[in-house]
Amino acid sequence: MRHIWSVVCQQAIEDKNSNNFSLIETLSQLSFKGNIPPERPIHLPFSYCIVSMWRRKDDQDRCDYPVRLRVIAPGKVELISAELTAKLREHDSFKTNFRLEAFQYEENGIYEFEISYHQGEKWIVATNVPLKVTHEQLDSEPTS
Repeated sequence: MRHIWSVVCQQAIEDKNSNNFSLIETLSQLSFKGNIPPERPIHLPFSYCIVSMWRRKDDQDRCDYPVRLRVIAPGKVELISAELTAKLREHDSFKTNFRLEAFQYEENGIYEFEISYHQGEKWIVATNVPLKVTHEQLDSEPTS
């Protein structure tokens, strides 16, 4: 199996006739302001997708492959792990679409979206997509 591309975006819309995706608002950074509690992770109500395109290596490669997403915070803490299947048994290319309804914030920095596929007895990392996340405190009101 070949990994072609992976994108973090706010929305992915699939055209049922052509099977093509429209990727809406691809993300390379995310910032937010506000006072937040000290407990981590914080679940931010922000929905987004991680879409990947896969292709058979050759015509003999007619297998379905488990695909795994891991979201790793800047401190190397795994926040999310989820799996889908790339159905290449019937299709010569396939798109996986992980849809998440909240972003788990740990700290400012680069969050890695690790995309892997399972082959044989091991997971093979296909790519890591970085997302820079920045939180800013609200400015305090001046006191009189």
